[in-house]
Amino acid sequence: MTRILRVGIQQGIRSLTLILLPIAFISLVAWATAGSSSGNTADPLRAALWFFLALHQVPLQLSLSDATLSGSLTFLPVGGLLIPFFATRSGYLRMVETLGEPNHRERRSYIISFAASYALLGYLCVFTSLGETVRVTPYIAIPILFIVSALSAFLVSGALPKHAVQFPWQRALRVTWISLVALLGFSLIILAASLIYHFEIVLNLTRVIEPGIFGGLVLLLGQLFYLPNIAVATLSYLSGAGISIGEGSLLSPFSHRIDEIPAIPLLGALPATNHLLVLFLSIFTVGIGAVIARYGLKTYSDFSETKRFYIATSLISLALFLTIARASSGQLLSANLPSVGPIWWALPIVITAQFALGGALFIFTPKVIAKLKR
Repeated sequence: MTRILRVGIQQGIRSLTLILLPIAFISLVAWATAGSSSGNTADPLRAALWFFLALHQVPLQLSLSDATLSGSLTFLPVGGLLIPFFATRSGYLRMVETLGEPNHRERRSYIISFAASYALLGYLCVFTSLGETVRVTPYIAIPILFIVSALSAFLVSGALPKHAVQFPWQRALRVTWISLVALLGFSLIILAASLIYHFEIVLNLTRVIEPGIFGGLVLLLGQLFYLPNIAVATLSYLSGAGISIGEGSLLSPFSHRIDEIPAIPLLGALPATNHLLVLFLSIFTVGIGAVIARYGLKTYSDFSETKRFYIATSLISLALFLTIARASSGQLLSANLPSVGPIWWALPIVITAQFALGGALFIFTPKVIAKLKR
């Protein structure tokens, strides 16, 4: 056990180095080319550590000298989780290479040792950069760092069950996950079309920032990391649940209430007015509900099993879409932007209701038609 802990600490340090060194280098280059007449070299290094926390979805509390930029940063890039995933994947695989292929019990020890080392050492690294300007509470940061690293190690460890899908809740989880991927893919297509249509606005938002060459590369990376957030927001808009860009704002096919938008180029895809016809795109979600209902009827001949499958699908859909909606929204620096992203509580309700509508139409429409014919 001592050897497992020692190797876990070594690989935790290695994984942190794989993340922190490139981030620090990019921050230093961007700072050096920005042409600032104030500040010192420690500023970009502290910013790199704050960015490290943001990549792991750790919320930041900001108290900057400019009152307009004081508040919380909880609108964090979901796509940034790919960086700690690949770093922790490399660390865990190296751990297995050093200690040997584990059995089921040893695998859990590997994951816990590695994740605990990663979380504690990661927080110690960023602790020196925290203060009155940026605050992060350890009882929030350490558990989040542990969960992110443990989940990443778990996914690459081969601990996922390999037996065939049998129970209704397992099939429900599978079809709901596939439905989520399909809906996000559809939303990205609509987002790309909107970006092309509003390309001039996107260019104007980019010119306002004036990022420069290296700053432009950093801005591009930031936009790529925020793509999952924007995809979920697009899905929320298309479904009719709506999105929010600040205090008192609401964008949906029924409403267009917004004063101004942050200088984020991806937000140039926002509609200029409400579009009721967009609701017809919800047919895609309703169609997925019909496919799920058909799958349930085809898979189960017993009514009670089919009923359990539909109930499990509804509950898992609510939980899954609530999770992604909550992770994709939050406060953006200022108290004037307390809520940016999808309406997190409305999205799971609307999507689950549309799934149910599609399933009900598939099941009951033939029965109604048959009755009318008789």
